[in-house]
Amino acid sequence: MAGNLDEFLELFQQQIYEEAKETYGVGVFDRWLSPKFFGKMPDATASARVTGSCGETMEIYLRIEGDIITKTSFYTDGCGASVACGSVAAELACNKAVEEAALVGSDTILEVLGQKLPQEHEHCALLAAETLQTAVHNHMIGQQKHKKDP
Repeated sequence: MAGNLDEFLELFQQQIYEEAKETYGVGVFDRWLSPKFFGKMPDATASARVTGSCGETMEIYLRIEGDIITKTSFYTDGCGASVACGSVAAELACNKAVEEAALVGSDTILEVLGQKLPQEHEHCALLAAETLQTAVHNHMIGQQKHKKDP
């Protein structure tokens, strides 16, 4: 009996995976199952946490040395599309100048993902971009305060 259940569950899981690949594309699917840069960063020099209109939360962590983002990570409590978008946002910011990372928008994230997100999930790219831009903004505010307070 247990063998039949295991076989059923395996087939069911494979069906879910195939439907997800068809709906979202292989790039989004791969980033959902094996996201790059996933996890919280305790030694971040800048970070942001934004809750989107859908109720999902995205966190972006940056380690900045000089004006270069040397390390990035993200965390989300959201769906697979949020995971994929957070992964792309973190990847696009890593090893970039702070000003360059500030220009990453939802359209850039969607382009990297191959424009394969269904329209009802495109807000995930906006959430990731907004969170990255907020982390950069928080860094710049911190830099301004540091210049004022010796």
